[in-house]
Amino acid sequence: MEADAKAYDELSGPQIEEGSQFVHELNLSLGDKVLDMGCGTGHVTKYIANIVGPDGQVVGVDPDAERIKIAKEKYKGISNLQFYVGSSAIGFLYDNEPYYDVHISTNAFHWIPNDEKSIYLQKAHQCLKSGGKLAIFCAAKMPDDVRTAGYYPLTQQGCRDLFQEIGFFNDVVVDEPPYLFRFKSFAEFKQWYKASTHLDLDDEDPVFIKKFITLEDDGQVSLKGLNICITACKD
Repeated sequence: MEADAKAYDELSGPQIEEGSQFVHELNLSLGDKVLDMGCGTGHVTKYIANIVGPDGQVVGVDPDAERIKIAKEKYKGISNLQFYVGSSAIGFLYDNEPYYDVHISTNAFHWIPNDEKSIYLQKAHQCLKSGGKLAIFCAAKMPDDVRTAGYYPLTQQGCRDLFQEIGFFNDVVVDEPPYLFRFKSFAEFKQWYKASTHLDLDDEDPVFIKKFITLEDDGQVSLKGLNICITACKD
């Protein structure tokens, strides 16, 4: 896990790029208190801290202790930024009070088992102030002919149904923007895949590889991403 955490920190450029773009479009304000759930090694969390400024506060939470260890070391001198091991299931800082202005999650919601997603949303609602915003960027469910191992993405409609069932949030918007990951080589892509998912690409469904991975003429690799963006507000 330590090796995967270090590799993830070095190879997570695609997640950083798309996560930062998603955060940019949220129009965060100076002084906001923000939770970054599933923060990894903290690249996007640091980007959020820059936006909210010294009067704001950003709390990064991840269940992977090795990733949190790296984040704490890298950003230990930043006063408005804190990192903790945690999750919706085991708890996190200020999880039982309306404390945060914005609850953000990038590239993490699809790792939560479907029967625990409702707990995640309940905790998100509980920790947000009145008028607070929930913002989630995650993978979308693959077509039915593609098997996925180890993670639990939903379709766009599945996300809408989940929020409708929970009923805590209003102004729920669910979009499915396309995204293209680029890697310098197939070897780099395999390293990134292992570090990001803890899974070996060689063990994955060949239909997934055929449909979504392209080896370019120059040796680079393209991965077509199926993603979902969710924003919602607390009354």
